[in-house]
Amino acid sequence: MTTKHLKISGVRSAFTLIELLVVIATLAILALLILPALAKSGDNGARMVCLNNLRQLGTALNQYTGENQDYLPWPNWGNDASPPCPAGWLYKGDCGGIPLTTLAGGYNPGIVQNWPKNQVVHVSKGAFWPYLLNGNVFICPSDLKPSNTGLWAQRQNTLSTYVMNGSACFFPNTPGKYSYATCKESQIWSPLCILFWEPDQTIDAGRYNDGASYPGPDISGGNYSTAQEGLGNLHVTGANVLTVSGSAQCMTVVGWTNELSIHTKNRLFWNPNYITGR
Repeated sequence: MTTKHLKISGVRSAFTLIELLVVIATLAILALLILPALAKSGDNGARMVCLNNLRQLGTALNQYTGENQDYLPWPNWGNDASPPCPAGWLYKGDCGGIPLTTLAGGYNPGIVQNWPKNQVVHVSKGAFWPYLLNGNVFICPSDLKPSNTGLWAQRQNTLSTYVMNGSACFFPNTPGKYSYATCKESQIWSPLCILFWEPDQTIDAGRYNDGASYPGPDISGGNYSTAQEGLGNLHVTGANVLTVSGSAQCMTVVGWTNELSIHTKNRLFWNPNYITGR
């Protein structure tokens, strides 16, 4: 019997080095394309809750102005104890009475442990509370959690993720002489002007020193503000904002910066007392 040995050609047992490198490079490119999309999708739930929070703040604002001759609430700008501060949108009085961790408050583990209860105690005295009756509305789910360490512990105001635009009270800059005056909603030049936003977590100590902020540094060249209290990126590429009209939307950091650079009044600097909005 004759045995035949068959030779099967064209079969390889391994990839070449070049082929492996091509596969690795392709996977790396796909990862770069997919990961940002996954990050956005993972944040969608928190972003929607946050947008709904802001819409509820907008409803509270509308009800407040309707009952107060169109005047906006005090933005909780500054920490003056005297003259007595009225109830602002977020809390009543100066910052000395709200939950503190560091800064003026010092290290206090009890603040973190009892934070949800403490938060409600103080926001329930604010001007918006009668229209909301829910402390969770003031907090974005993507915000930092209460802690005795890290950036959250550096806040003087831990009551809310959101801050109000100081344009509403004309950016008073003389301590002790705020007079607590605010503008009327009808005095604001556009309903698209931004009234509330989520600040940057990492810059400028003023970002959470009270309930209001500058929109950021005056990069238009007017030198009105050097504060870095601008928009954060809690939602991947930006953060959520509330306009005077009550519309809640996500805004990118790039869009915010572009708005800041406008020399005249804009959606961020809209102080009704000055033509520049500063």
